[in-house]
Amino acid sequence: MDTVPIRFGIGATEEIAYEIGKRGIKKVMLVSDPHLREIGLLDTVEALIRDSGVSVVTYDKAHAEPSDLSLKQALSFQEGVDTDGYVALGGGSTIDTAKAMNLYGTYPAPLQAYINKPIGEGIPVPGPLKPLIAVPTTAGTGSESTTVIIMDLLDLHLKTGISHPYIRPTVGIIDPLNTITMPPV
Repeated sequence: MDTVPIRFGIGATEEIAYEIGKRGIKKVMLVSDPHLREIGLLDTVEALIRDSGVSVVTYDKAHAEPSDLSLKQALSFQEGVDTDGYVALGGGSTIDTAKAMNLYGTYPAPLQAYINKPIGEGIPVPGPLKPLIAVPTTAGTGSESTTVIIMDLLDLHLKTGISHPYIRPTVGIIDPLNTITMPPV
């Protein structure tokens, strides 16, 4: 069994700057969602990154249940933006969006190229991706350690995905404090 290194504990989010520095990242794409901006967690993480001397570009429009449309919007946002790595702050949908941004930002192709056959072309990921630090704010998806990107193809009314070992995040930072605003059950 292969897994991702995990940093776990109350306050572990403070380790983001260390993990970024350890990987030599100078400019990071931070991927999150509007709710985390509203509650201030995204602002906190942006400050942690900036205070460490790293430049940050934030995409805060990740959708719950990513679709081909929402992923195309995310990929369009990052066009022309040069980054060394990614930080995903959010639930499984946000982490999957960051995985897709990393894949298509590193190896540009039409969306269908990497989607599993028979729906897509099933082209294997050509090589390693940029570092991705996954910071979940929910419990249960495990997206911080999986090798898949799940998405809905709206016109086909179908859920599918992309799977390859290179998609797996570089490290997961699991901080129970990030789940406090999650609804019970």
